[in-house]
Amino acid sequence: KLRQKQKLRQKQKLRQKQKLRQKLMNKWGVAVVVVMISTAVYFMNKTKWTPPEAAKPYLDDIIKAEYLNGMPRYLLARLLYQESRYRWDIISGETKSSAGAVGIAQIVPKWHPNVNPLNVSESIHYAAKYLTKLKNQFGDWETALAAYNWGMGNVNNAMKSNGYKWLASAPTETQNYVSEIWGDVA
Repeated sequence: KLRQKQKLRQKQKLRQKQKLRQKLMNKWGVAVVVVMISTAVYFMNKTKWTPPEAAKPYLDDIIKAEYLNGMPRYLLARLLYQESRYRWDIISGETKSSAGAVGIAQIVPKWHPNVNPLNVSESIHYAAKYLTKLKNQFGDWETALAAYNWGMGNVNNAMKSNGYKWLASAPTETQNYVSEIWGDVA
């Protein structure tokens, strides 16, 4: 008899929950459906980063280099934006970084002597090949981006010292570099 009473109580509670659920659905169902549809439309229409107008003269080379190197769409374009903002004074070499980096891909000539960083097309294709080499070495694009920015030796040392939490030991600039670029294209 005790078990029968427990089962009866469980059934009553279940019925009460079902009635409450039905009332809520009648009252809030339309609003919930509208919110769900609105959310779906937002995410369907949300676009990833697209190159700015200033990138147009370089897009043919960028898209070709991304394709030839198996890169995610606009990853290279976004990296070049981070490096040069597609500003002519940076691309032309008129403005140099404090590290001596020049050109659209901000290449340091002493570390990369086999490329002319002021030749835009050559720099774009070189940056794509180099970033892909880093991706193949480290296994993922995020780490490749960190190595492009901070140097592969620094990334290797940080990985040895800090394991999988290595990025937290990287400079804030590198952490931001990775999160901003990868966050826009992933």
